This record gives sequence, C-alpha cells and structure tokens, in this order.
Amino acid sequence: MKILEEKYPKGTLKGQKTDGRYVDETLYENIKFLSKAILKDMTFLTVVFSSTLEVGAGKSVFASQLGEVWTHLMKQLHGIEVPFDIKHCVFRPKDLIKRSFEVPKYSYIWLDEWEDSHYWSELGMTLRQFFRKCRQLNLFLVLIIPNFFQLPINYAISRSVCAIDVYFEDGFERGYFKFYNFDRKKDLYLNGKKTQNYMVTRPNFSGRFLDGYAVDEKEYRRVKLRDLAEAEAEEDKSPKQIQKEVKEQIFKTVLKNSKGMTVKKLSEWFGVSTRTAFRWLSSDTEDDNEDSMPDAGRET
Repeated sequence: MKILEEKYPKGTLKGQKTDGRYVDETLYENIKFLSKAILKDMTFLTVVFSSTLEVGAGKSVFASQLGEVWTHLMKQLHGIEVPFDIKHCVFRPKDLIKRSFEVPKYSYIWLDEWEDSHYWSELGMTLRQFFRKCRQLNLFLVLIIPNFFQLPINYAISRSVCAIDVYFEDGFERGYFKFYNFDRKKDLYLNGKKTQNYMVTRPNFSGRFLDGYAVDEKEYRRVKLRDLAEAEAEEDKSPKQIQKEVKEQIFKTVLKNSKGMTVKKLSEWFGVSTRTAFRWLSSDTEDDNEDSMPDAGRET
C-alpha cells in the first residue's frame, strides 16, 4: 500500500511509479494498532535485529521508514502532529533519555545500531533508567541491535511489544523483514537463544520494504560520523566510568524536566549524596551549574 502521496509525488523516490511511499500493509495495520493504544498512557519498545548477523541489511533504513509511518498514523488517527527528523535518532544509549525529554509526547525515537567495548553494559543501564523515569512520556522506542539473543531477557520478553528481523536474501539483497508479535518473540528468544537458532519459531508474517531513508540521508550520515569520532575518543574508558557518566547525565536530565523535584529528593532516589549531586551539576558550566539551575531544581 502507499501512504503520504502528497509528500512523495511520483518521481520523488528512486524507482517510484505512483504517488506515495510504499509500506507493507500488514505491518502498517500492526503499527496502527499500537498508535491507537498509546493514548492509553502506554510506552512501546520494538526491537529490530538481523538474523543474518551482518551489518548493512537495512535496519536503519527500515527504522526510519517505520518512524514516518508512526507520525503519519498519529496525525491521521488522533490529529496529533509529532515531528520526525534526524533529531529522533540517537546513536548511543546514554543519549536516549536526554532525547526522550526533548521530543514531544507520543514521539518516535530510534536507537541506531552501534557497538563498542562498553555498549551492552551502557545499554542495560540506560534501558533500566528509561523505564523507571521515561515511561510517562508515552514514546514509541525502536532499539536496533545486531543480535536479538544478546538482549537481556527482561527487555527481549517482557518490556518489548514486538521484534522485527531485517535480513538479507541471497546475493545480499536488502528489503526483507519478518515480524514477531509478543508471544512469537518470546518463543524465539527462549527456544533459540541457547543454539543461536533463528529458525525455531515462525514469524507472524514476512514482508518487504524499499530502499530510502525517511530522514535526510546526508544529515544522518554526518551525525553518525560525528558520533563515531566521539565514541572512538571515549574507547579507553572503563565500564564503571561509563556507567558513572550515564548516571550523571540521567540525573541532570531528570532534574531539569521534573517539576517540583529538588536536588535532595533526587539524590536520595539515585542513592548519592547531595554533595555528589551538586558536583555533577557544577561540572556542566554552560547549562547545569548550580548558579543557573532552574528554581524547580534548587534544594529547599
């Protein structure tokens, strides 16, 4: 089926023969179901992986197109216009919570595929903090990872609503996916993890998607390269140091965006002293130092 005919008139996209962007109809109906339910104070997590365990299968392209479908449906079903651009993509787990507070309610955010020596420890900590502090933001979060079986069991099974396998066909042909609903992804994880076997469970359905990012591709690649340079500069940090920095960033973000929250209350919640908290805040000389803190964040 085709959507967004006005945005994509014939000739806008490569190989396009009619107006609009193609989306698999069954996938569209499943995302439509979630977009109807999110107004019931819900937050959704979807996992996108590749059973071929290779980079370049098209997971980021697929995730960007999924975001465009989501924002289209929010406007069509609820009259809610949520923006969607490169700002709705983050490349490292530690940026996820900060970005979640920056985008409007009911937005779509995707955490792009990335892996370094600290990735999995940082991801686990960030997801724990996300569901503790960001659930009320009612976001649709897509997590791109290389291997579904590497994801901690609570996020693979209980926290995520569905899982999508984006994979190559013969000759490294892109554009294929398999969809697993809540029950099927649970079976896949429990029955396939031990032997890393993606064939143990049948998907609910399979489909195709076409090439082409739904965000500015040049901007996407520029931001990704910039993040790569930053990640390489941090490569020598220990997992303990990474966790400390993530915790500090989350503290600042929650304090800034939580009305009525004081440093003392939040310090108790995070299990740190107020002295440590104020040191964290003063380390950011531009926005988060003690002298420029918002009134809602001052200790009373």
